[in-house]
Amino acid sequence: MTGKKESITKKFTVKHIRSLTCPTHMKQFYAAVLPDVHLYVSIGRGGTKSFIYRCKQDGNWRTIDLDCKFDESLPDTLIRSAMIEAQTRASELTARRNKGENVFEQVKVVKTLPTLQELFDHYKSEHLEKKGKRAQENENNFKRWFVKRKLNSRRATDFSHADASWLHKQMAKTPGSANRAVQLGRAMFNHGIKTRFLNRTDNPFSGVSLYPENQRHRVLSDDEAGRLIQAISEVPAKHCQERTLADLILLWMLTGVRKTVMLRMEWAEIDENDWVWKIPAAKMKGGKMQEILLGPAEIEILSQRKELLREADKFTEFVFPSDKSASGHMEDPGNAWETLRTNLGLHDLWIHDLRRSLASAMANTGASVAIVKQALAHTDERTTMKAYIRTNRQAQLEARQKAQQGWFGAAKKASEKPNVTALDGLLG
Repeated sequence: MTGKKESITKKFTVKHIRSLTCPTHMKQFYAAVLPDVHLYVSIGRGGTKSFIYRCKQDGNWRTIDLDCKFDESLPDTLIRSAMIEAQTRASELTARRNKGENVFEQVKVVKTLPTLQELFDHYKSEHLEKKGKRAQENENNFKRWFVKRKLNSRRATDFSHADASWLHKQMAKTPGSANRAVQLGRAMFNHGIKTRFLNRTDNPFSGVSLYPENQRHRVLSDDEAGRLIQAISEVPAKHCQERTLADLILLWMLTGVRKTVMLRMEWAEIDENDWVWKIPAAKMKGGKMQEILLGPAEIEILSQRKELLREADKFTEFVFPSDKSASGHMEDPGNAWETLRTNLGLHDLWIHDLRRSLASAMANTGASVAIVKQALAHTDERTTMKAYIRTNRQAQLEARQKAQQGWFGAAKKASEKPNVTALDGLLG
């Protein structure tokens, strides 16, 4: 009897299941791993493996897909979670069958448990979109952190604290993103439990200790700003990837808006009579509408961009359209930004640093804290600046333009020096 149990135990291991293959003369092969509960692994000719419930009913072999894949690319800890999940479901089906139920007529019951993807979709539609809390940004993050690691198909009810800790450790090289992933997961599960979308009371992300984060203080010096502006100013005036990147960088530097707000910018938000960019509250981190008075530099960029898009027959409702994304607008400048900053020797410069650089340059011109705070739509509950809530938009524009003058002056000096274009790698 002991020998039989040892044999079964050896079959139900990650190592054993990894070793299983489908014979070349067969399209599908079924290997019993826990015969007592009729748990099998189905192996396809291409190597795909999944757990199934399999036994004879009325003299014929019948199967139920347990919706638990054996993903070879996942680490052993996550694979074991899937194995335990499959074992639990097979045991439940066996118990019901022993009571006389025909479990094969109730296959749909197995697939009613929501996945992490379904949990996020619920969180997005029932919370983020209703509250106007950056639904698109959170969706992009979910794809980057969860979908990329193939966690979205996992059952939310079976996702464990060990799984949450594993995700956090996988992202240890980027502590900020790792912490944001945990916070997103925690929020998703809290909402799912609160609304009874999930049949569980514990949050697997609770108790995951966040990594310490160093506050970034990187800003562009006038010389760096000048080199950056000079480099992108040399891009030809035609619709192309390089021109789009150049327009993005200049507008980020000149307006100081957040990355996602700029990428989602729409022509309908721009009042061309008064040249005011009215950003809807739904797109703002603080949930309040922001109005940015545009200066000559910003107006020139936008006017030329509209003309180039129309000439290329690429004009849509978005200022930075994309036919490669479901949203219809650019999601990320990607490799083009990496190439540019490498060519300029600005390896440690992030896109968000452009926003911080404008704030620093405005402060250096003598702009008050209140002006900088309102111009960049900062939110800080610890600061009581009620006296400056109605800061004049013209004062914001003047402060931004003073900061811009230093950059453009440096760019002019840089243009007088013989230098290889930093965008050569992109234009080639």
